[in-house]
Amino acid sequence: MAIKFHYHKAPKDVPRLGIRRGDQLCHVYSDTSVEELIAWGRARGWLSAYLDRRNDLPHFDAFRTRLRFCGAGVDRKEFVRDVRAWRGRAKKRAAR
Repeated sequence: MAIKFHYHKAPKDVPRLGIRRGDQLCHVYSDTSVEELIAWGRARGWLSAYLDRRNDLPHFDAFRTRLRFCGAGVDRKEFVRDVRAWRGRAKKRAAR
């Protein structure tokens, strides 16, 4: 299990968060465990309420000063592979 970081650019402005199109963002995620991700966030003062669970891959969105907590990033290929793995596990749980 590992915490991973996927860097990307904001595709549009998000005024309520002070994000502008092109700003550096980072998805912070665990390759296997939501609990591991929540523990990682808690150790850095991040609330579990900040966890984005709307998509297939639960993750924190890091931006501005929170980028300092992020480590070396994975490439797009690894990120996509991890998203697909999460989808596969979700389908197995739903089938039970």
